[in-house]
Amino acid sequence: MPTIENHLDACLYGIADSEREAALQGLTEFVCDDPVGIVRDALRRNWENRPTGRLEGESFELPIWQARFPEEQLNFLVPETYTPDAAFGLLVLLHGGGSGTPREAGAKWLGSYQAGSSYHFADPLSEQPYITLAPGNLQLPTHKRWSTPESDEFLIAAIEEAMYRYHIDPDRVAIGGQSMGGFGAYHVAQTIGDRFSTIGCHAGAWSYGYWQGMHGVDFYSMQGVHDAAPGERKRFTESPFARFHHAILSGWHIPHTYREHSGGHSFSDPEARGLFVDFLNHAAQAQRNPWPGHIATASRKGAFQLQDCPDWFWLSLATQNYDTLSGTIEMDHIETTEPQPDYATTDFRHRIVNVRGSAVDARYEGDNRFVLRTRNVFQLSLWLHPAMVDLTRPITVVVNGQERECEVPAPSLATAMESYLRRRDPATICPARISLQLY
Repeated sequence: MPTIENHLDACLYGIADSEREAALQGLTEFVCDDPVGIVRDALRRNWENRPTGRLEGESFELPIWQARFPEEQLNFLVPETYTPDAAFGLLVLLHGGGSGTPREAGAKWLGSYQAGSSYHFADPLSEQPYITLAPGNLQLPTHKRWSTPESDEFLIAAIEEAMYRYHIDPDRVAIGGQSMGGFGAYHVAQTIGDRFSTIGCHAGAWSYGYWQGMHGVDFYSMQGVHDAAPGERKRFTESPFARFHHAILSGWHIPHTYREHSGGHSFSDPEARGLFVDFLNHAAQAQRNPWPGHIATASRKGAFQLQDCPDWFWLSLATQNYDTLSGTIEMDHIETTEPQPDYATTDFRHRIVNVRGSAVDARYEGDNRFVLRTRNVFQLSLWLHPAMVDLTRPITVVVNGQERECEVPAPSLATAMESYLRRRDPATICPARISLQLY
């Protein structure tokens, strides 16, 4: 007869989908007083006797991710001051380089600056109160390798692997990217941005953006005004991408940081390098609020290709039927001004496009009261945590002006596990949820 420990471990680390689903169903049989604590205690940790310093070309140790990503490489820089007695932050760095970048490329971040490369940030990184994780990207046939559903899964896995090895504060996990990694920064800000304390982008680009959804996400954008150089570098990551993004966020009154420098694209440029060091210092101070009072999200998001994005902070949208809906949602789009653009010469323009999907703007007003404005949403869930609401009282939900009073289901182990599996985030495990059918 499987024990609760068997079910928990299979849910968390079962390699086959069927194994995890069966184990999750089995958890419904168990009643407990502290479902959140039980799920957290079931997470695998192996913190003892971990080396400090630079660790390059590491493979996944957790079997679930070892099976999924057997050849991928992780590179760590662990400060000499680290001990498992206190939680450290984590900074994930996304390298550039395009579609031909090898798996070893992530290690460039961790070299010494004296080597003269355009990366090599070991010196300032080693002084920070966080561990650096610089993965090599998946070998996908695209120069947008950090901007796909597969890369999102890979980054979540890499963060979990880091938490398995080291004592890391889940509310102090930051991410930053350069060039192709900057593409990734614009992407993950939309798809899994609720996971990070801050997101840094230098010399990136984007095509689509649901930027009104950036409430609660700290975005730190850096851009060189001479990113493009006639005859040397085309306009793949030119300033219009960053300037439009800055203008849109400002229009939505969403706090963010935007900094331009007079240099170019590469970190071999002293000005570019100096601004990124400023971001490294910013990441050391950044702290995520996992329960922001105002959030907004859409069922489909992504910087270059729109993908299903059901989960965002304390809310989940049903996504499977959006193509059958008659309505659309508005999204920001950057496009070229020429039918057959040459990225050495073309200009870009911003416009609003309509895409199939659903969206919601959600506010928690306190005192167990949520106010939602929805578009094309047929079903959604509110994940309930005692840091936000009183689980012993009913919840009032106002949807498009219509008020509902909802009883809070009893906290359950199965719900806590489902909550964890959304982002594999130990800080946002919720013991209860309310699901609303709107159509």
